[in-house]
Amino acid sequence: MEVRRSYCGLCHPRCGTLLHIEGGKVVKITGDPDHPISRGVLCERGRLMLDHIYHPDRLNHPLKRVGERGEGRWERISWEQALDEVAEKLAKLRDQHGPETLAFTHGTKRTYHWDCRRFFNLFGSPNTCGVNTICMCPSYATEYATYGGMVMGSEIPGAKCVVLWGHNSSKSYPTFTYPMINGAQKHGAKLIVVDPRRIKEAEKADLWLQIRPGTDMAMMMGWMRHIIAEELYDKDFVANYTIGFDELKEAVEAYTPEKVEEITSVPASLMVQAAEMYATTSPAVLPFGLGPDKQGVNATQCARGRAILRSLTGNLEVPGGDNISLAGDIAKIHDWTALECNDMISAEQRAKQLGSDEYPFFGFPGWERNTAANAKLPEGYLAPPEAWHSNLAHARPVMDAILTGKPYPVTAAITLANNPLLALPNTQHVFEALKALKLYVVMEYYMTPSAAMADYVLPASTTVEQPEMWLTRDFCVACPQGIDKIEERRDSYYFYRQLGLRLGQEEHWPWETVEDVYDYCLDPLGLTFKQLAERNGVFGEREYRRYEKYGFGTPSGKVELKSSIFEELGASPVPVYREPVWSPKSEDPDLTREYPLILITGSRYLPMYHSEQRQIEKARKKVPDPLVSIHPDTAAKLGLAEGDWAVISTPQGSIRQRVRITDAMHPSTVDAQHSWWFPERNGKLPELFGVFESNTNMLCPDDPEFCSPEIGSWPHTALMCRVEKE
Repeated sequence: MEVRRSYCGLCHPRCGTLLHIEGGKVVKITGDPDHPISRGVLCERGRLMLDHIYHPDRLNHPLKRVGERGEGRWERISWEQALDEVAEKLAKLRDQHGPETLAFTHGTKRTYHWDCRRFFNLFGSPNTCGVNTICMCPSYATEYATYGGMVMGSEIPGAKCVVLWGHNSSKSYPTFTYPMINGAQKHGAKLIVVDPRRIKEAEKADLWLQIRPGTDMAMMMGWMRHIIAEELYDKDFVANYTIGFDELKEAVEAYTPEKVEEITSVPASLMVQAAEMYATTSPAVLPFGLGPDKQGVNATQCARGRAILRSLTGNLEVPGGDNISLAGDIAKIHDWTALECNDMISAEQRAKQLGSDEYPFFGFPGWERNTAANAKLPEGYLAPPEAWHSNLAHARPVMDAILTGKPYPVTAAITLANNPLLALPNTQHVFEALKALKLYVVMEYYMTPSAAMADYVLPASTTVEQPEMWLTRDFCVACPQGIDKIEERRDSYYFYRQLGLRLGQEEHWPWETVEDVYDYCLDPLGLTFKQLAERNGVFGEREYRRYEKYGFGTPSGKVELKSSIFEELGASPVPVYREPVWSPKSEDPDLTREYPLILITGSRYLPMYHSEQRQIEKARKKVPDPLVSIHPDTAAKLGLAEGDWAVISTPQGSIRQRVRITDAMHPSTVDAQHSWWFPERNGKLPELFGVFESNTNMLCPDDPEFCSPEIGSWPHTALMCRVEKE
């Protein structure tokens, strides 16, 4: 039996795998014990990879719609025909309406996002959008404005205190972050968990703060106030490497422990204990957690709060702390920013980016300011901000432009690694927009609800059918292609390069394959991609406290507790807490009477990942139906029993899910699983795989008053709802 090294990629970490091959076919997949990061561990998702590769419902050939949109009638065509026709139609639409007529929806990283950005910049469209607005990118852009980079290198193994704030690593990073947390605890590290649910990490925590959903920023401001008032902050760091301390002190002054308890429902004494444990147990880490990013009006401010807490306590760029700089030789690698061709899109086209007038910080204006501040530092110290992470159109005005033609017509869209009907809020609005497009192209693994609305559906290769380079601040590991591409599956680079060649972009796509691109990226190290794989990665030696020599990548060169970029773009430069629009503290008695419970969505659950793995039988045996988690006392009051179908309603809409009763929930809160659809159902309209039945995005608004004013993050949590037996 032949054994080949490869990787998983069914979620964000690129865990190493061994493919056991007989007769040219993979028959077993195990973890790679020699992988320098995952060290042989595979989670429940990774153990589904074999089923995913050879699933009978996989798309293997390009398809062209021949009936009405959503009618489910397709014609098999060649890649050449598909690319020729798509390129011809895009060229005509570009000539008629301008390149901004083309939009794109991002998803999770199954593809090479830099190739999309490269194509769109060369085409001349600023309108890439998607889930970035509520998934890590608010933190990414905000941390760049605060101290010039994002913490993607929390040194959990060396920390003495770990704070998991809206971070459920046992479900989201079970092979990567979660083992580090366990190891840190075994070595005596304190663990603080801030989460409305009693997650696995909360059960083993030293302190668990069961916070009211949506109030995290009030808690962060309470921590800041207490740390400042009790002089627990790092006085040397604050005095020498920050600006805006006095303004910050004034901004948080009102958030006494008692006020924070009133807002968050966490006892004042527990809040004080947690703030003191974090501030006095050094080094400490506060790793990124998705929970705050999906809180709507407070999403951006929560990202600011987390960044400021790290800075106040002096836990930036120290051993066992939160790190933002590039380590050693990693700085020499040409990163994704070098591949995006951001300088190729004109100022005229940048100004047409939809949503950047309303949310300039998350469009070209904010990204340009973050980039300019970063450019003042020595090359290779802090990575420049990637555009696909922090420079995006907003989905709502993109959908509006499709439907209304204002401020200009958006007539075409491309979707890769994304299912916008399951990923974006206000599902009906998204559906109407997809239906109205003149050209919609989807590249996918399976026929999904969004793909079913397309004009062309193109087969995407599995991650093991394409090479990847796992590049972080600290290491670069080769992820080898494990098997040849099956039938006509292709990777996103092939799609964008071939489309670009047909649209006059020849000189900008010099590399024929992705491995050629990675050879270019690694050339400064004198390595090829194959050599990187042979040496099992490159690991940078970290130098700490480099800010003492170079400062930070902000306009002032210091950590900006009062952000000059925020202020220049009309946003609050110091932290501010906003009560969610739909809230149990609402002054509208009708709202709280009709919708008495707090709804959270977006929580991770294994083995699913977002809207994926619904086709795989082993996954569906574990989670056959969408589940809403409810406290036993609440269920009893509502007459609900385990397994009942229940209707969940917000002022936005209603869906149905099965009841799961658990005392991990607070009696006032319910947790509905997100991104549910049913591949076994009819894929034609009006059913469309049941996309409108149990999809929590049907419950989520995207009107401006619900979105963060800085970035436009819409709420997937802290919504008011009612639950009734069906």
